[in-house]
Amino acid sequence: MRRGVFARVLCLVALMASASLAMAEAASWPAQGRIIYRVFHGDGGLQIGRATHSWWHDARRYRMESLVETTGLAAILKNFRYLQRSEGALTTQGLRPERFSVDQRGKPLQAAVFDWAKGEVRIDRGDSKRQAPLGAGDQDVLSIGHQLAQPAARQTPFELTVVNNKSAAVATVRDLGEAVVSLPLGELPTRHFSVRSEDGKVKIDLWLASASHNLPVRIRVENGKGDVLDQQAERVELGAPRSGSPS
Repeated sequence: MRRGVFARVLCLVALMASASLAMAEAASWPAQGRIIYRVFHGDGGLQIGRATHSWWHDARRYRMESLVETTGLAAILKNFRYLQRSEGALTTQGLRPERFSVDQRGKPLQAAVFDWAKGEVRIDRGDSKRQAPLGAGDQDVLSIGHQLAQPAARQTPFELTVVNNKSAAVATVRDLGEAVVSLPLGELPTRHFSVRSEDGKVKIDLWLASASHNLPVRIRVENGKGDVLDQQAERVELGAPRSGSPS
């Protein structure tokens, strides 16, 4: 009888220690914030829009979204609005996405559901559905920027599956070292990561601000056709959005 009680106590202590570790790791990630980016087309190209990336977590759960919209002349030529959302759990290994979705003006909602119990991700594009294997540490295209900043992030290079609203591709993450980047926000010391899949479906570069909680202050995405969208931070707000700030 005593052995059973002792075993249950040990199990409870282990669970509490695991939860405490997860909370400690999440503490280095601001609980709430927003990054405003200028969006450029191509390397050194013209500004075509604006992106607003916001997130929230309580050390157990997280939610984040990124809204990209055309502005100025680009908005007159093409009124583009693209909203990505990711939500899931925070664990001792970092972010564990459960649902990723894309809401694009003029198109049906598209979503990917992460079924960790079955080890698969199901992608629903409205007109088609597909499945792909899922393994520990896999991310969606929105969560990966914050996952790389987690203390429990794996040492590079490593492979993981990156999920978007179209596919799930195995990609290699590499640490390209320290770099000072010039942004609308100013010059910042960063660490540069690349995320690449062999099939070319995933081409992402991330610059995490070394002195600002390793937040993703620059995000460069290249599609299979070679088109580049370069998001460069012009403002970082931690905590609740400021009064009068654009949503």
